[in-house]
Amino acid sequence: MSSGYPALECRLSDGTRLHLVQSGAGEPLVLIPGWACSVDVFDRNIPAFAERYRVIAYDPRSQGRSDQVAEGNDYGQRGIDLAELLDALDMDRVVLLGWSLGVFDVLSYLDRYGFDRVRSLVLVDESPKIVKTAADDWGEGIAEEIAGLIATVNGPAYLPFFRNYMAAGFEGEAPDELLDRMTNTAAALPAARAAALLENATRHDFRAVSCRAVERLPVLQILRKDWSEAAIRWIRTNQPSARVEVLGGHLMLQEYPDAFNQAVLSFLAGN
Repeated sequence: MSSGYPALECRLSDGTRLHLVQSGAGEPLVLIPGWACSVDVFDRNIPAFAERYRVIAYDPRSQGRSDQVAEGNDYGQRGIDLAELLDALDMDRVVLLGWSLGVFDVLSYLDRYGFDRVRSLVLVDESPKIVKTAADDWGEGIAEEIAGLIATVNGPAYLPFFRNYMAAGFEGEAPDELLDRMTNTAAALPAARAAALLENATRHDFRAVSCRAVERLPVLQILRKDWSEAAIRWIRTNQPSARVEVLGGHLMLQEYPDAFNQAVLSFLAGN
């Protein structure tokens, strides 16, 4: 996908090179992929967004075409990385869109730097706290389930697990070509780092900053169907002014790109 866009990079203060793509003109819209993924996950969204916005999508450190690094593979550092990217590209009044654990990059940035440079948020299918304390919480699983998942990732089952997880993100049958591409991308992130990044995510609780965000900014939450009941219950209690859209599975941005793109663009047109 990236071959269709200018080859760009951002060099961070610690020397790490981030790969990014850019398309369009206007107010900036920054797209951040989830765990072990790359900008390619947005290949069915960037063209539509670029008709109205300056779209920047980047691979977080150690993912995709960005540098593999031994240090800083945690969501605290990723918030700093996002701030440095905004500085390097001289961006203000930015829309931040995070998909999956890319939401944590966004919330980490906001927790450290606040809201002054941000116009609005699009948070796609991730709870601000992935570890559930009760069965009906909004999250990825209880502590024991997440620990088992991390143990699976930290070994030879990493890539088969990743492929199966992404396949389950479609309501219909996921295209083999897409799963091949995504799994090949995930292979760039070694299993030990992939597991460590997930383990780091379990240590973060971004519920407070997520609640503060709706007091300062327009927020769109896009949710997959199978956890939408728990998610909407939390959002209605804690983010009552957030707009909510429910669509497909975790990879709704790939399976239903027209509906996904329209939901984002309609929200941004009014905010």
